[in-house]
Amino acid sequence: MLDLPEIPGVFCDAHLVDEAGPRFLSLWGRDTAMQEFLARLSLPERDGGLRAFRIGDGHEEGAKHVPFLDPDRLLRESARRSDTVFGEMIHVWLMDRILREPDHANGRALLLRRDALADDRDAVWDLLRETLWVPVLDHWRDTVLDRLAAIGCIKGISGYRVHGTLLDLARREEIESCLSSLVRDGHLPLEHSRKTKTDLRPVRGTD
Repeated sequence: MLDLPEIPGVFCDAHLVDEAGPRFLSLWGRDTAMQEFLARLSLPERDGGLRAFRIGDGHEEGAKHVPFLDPDRLLRESARRSDTVFGEMIHVWLMDRILREPDHANGRALLLRRDALADDRDAVWDLLRETLWVPVLDHWRDTVLDRLAAIGCIKGISGYRVHGTLLDLARREEIESCLSSLVRDGHLPLEHSRKTKTDLRPVRGTD
């Protein structure tokens, strides 16, 4: 496990962090150290509160700098474990709220997975349909996912022992314009088996 140099006695065995801060942290520690860490999350920085810290040290695999932490954005779960080689430990999971439920108001959602190479398109599509305010048909899946990824609305996040797919659908007008254009150009037909002349048109900007 990776230690947290600014938080003695707390260790991390998996994390997902991007420029917005931690999306998922799996932390271990003895009760006293973990309670101190959680208490510092609720304090302002001037009183010793924690808003930025390191995971790991040097160039070891998984080392990461957490640039910013917003405790109000994180949900917490914990379990007491007595079956570890270190004796009784507290296992705490901190996770972005959008891992549990999409933020419909801002069009954001996050999918977590363990395997970096796993095919998660079905799960991403289900999450997109739950988050998107525009109705979409199932046979549009690949075209819509590819186009939204191309314009930066679907992004992969690489972590340590976990990985994520972030949906950022805040640019509503651009997304609506993109989907409308695909429908007009025949790339999103209403019927799955329907073949029309427009289906044969090339995507704009290609040969």
